[in-house]
Amino acid sequence: MSLNRRQFCKKLGYGAAGIAAAASLGRLRAPKSHASLGNGPVPKRKLGRNGLMASTLAMGAGSRFTGDAYLSGADREEYLASCMEHGVNYIDTAINYGPSEEMLGNMLTDNDWEHFVLSTKTYSNTRDGILDDLQTSQGRLKRDYFDVYLVHNDVLGNSVEDNAEAFSTMQELREAGDVANIGFSSHGAVNPALAVELVKEFELDHCILTIGHGQEDYREVIPEIVATGCTVAAFKVMLHLEGEGPGSNARDIYQDVLERPYTSAIITHTNEGENVGWRDVLAENLATARQYGETGDAHAALPGVVAPRFSSPAE
Repeated sequence: MSLNRRQFCKKLGYGAAGIAAAASLGRLRAPKSHASLGNGPVPKRKLGRNGLMASTLAMGAGSRFTGDAYLSGADREEYLASCMEHGVNYIDTAINYGPSEEMLGNMLTDNDWEHFVLSTKTYSNTRDGILDDLQTSQGRLKRDYFDVYLVHNDVLGNSVEDNAEAFSTMQELREAGDVANIGFSSHGAVNPALAVELVKEFELDHCILTIGHGQEDYREVIPEIVATGCTVAAFKVMLHLEGEGPGSNARDIYQDVLERPYTSAIITHTNEGENVGWRDVLAENLATARQYGETGDAHAALPGVVAPRFSSPAE
C-alpha cells in the first residue's frame, strides 16, 4: 500500500523527500493557446528541513488571487491551472486572505494536493488561537496536514519572549505531525536581528521574508538564517512594478534574489496596467523563474507520488 505524504513523514520521522513538480490537474485544465508561457518545468529548490522540493516560483493566493479586480472567477481557475501546468507546485495562502482557503479547497482535488507544497498561516500568537485557526484552515482547505504553517506578520511580537507562546505551540504541532515545517511571514514586522533570533531559538524551518521595494529588506541576514537549515521564500520582489505589468528588467530584479539559496519568489500577478493582464505577468514570472535552480529527481523518493508531467501550451 502506498503512503501519502503525511504517513510517509510519520513513518520515517521527517518530511517527504520530494514531490512531483506538476499536479495531475484533476478537473482543472489550462488552455493550450498561451504560447508566451513557454516550455519546460519551473526549477525546484529545497523547502524546509525535511526534503520537500518547491518551485522557484510560488503562487501567492492572497488579494491578487481572490480579488475580482485582478481575476474573475473563470480567470482564477485558468490562472491556477496554468501555474500547475507549468510546474508551479508551491501555494501560499493564509486564514485571513479572505476566501482564499475556501477557494483552493473547492478548486483542488485530493490528487492535486498530493503534488503541491501547501503553506498557510495562523493569525494568532496564542496557543488557543493557533489551535482554533488550524482547525478552521483544515476545514476550509479540506486538509488535515500542512507542509508549511506560519505565524502571520501582523501578530508577531517584538521580542523572543513575546513570541514564545506562539512558536512553542507551533513546535508542538510539528512534533505531533500535524504540520511539517513551521516559521513566520514578515512584511517588515520584525527587525532583521529578531528574525534571526526567532529562527535560532525555535528551530524554525521556513520563513517568507520581504525583499522588494518599500518593505524591510532582509537580504543581509538571510545567509545567517539559511545557515541554520531554515529556508526562505522571497516576497514582494517585484512590488515596484505595481500597475505597470511585467517589465524587461524583471530578470535583473530576480537575479540578486534567486542566485542566493532562496526557495522561491512569490508571484505578483498584477494586471492593472493598460493592456496588461495576468497572463502577461505569469509568462514573465515563469520565463524568469526557469533560469534559476535545479529540478533533480527528489520526487522519486516519495511513495505514491507520480512522476512530474509537463505539457507544452503548443501541444
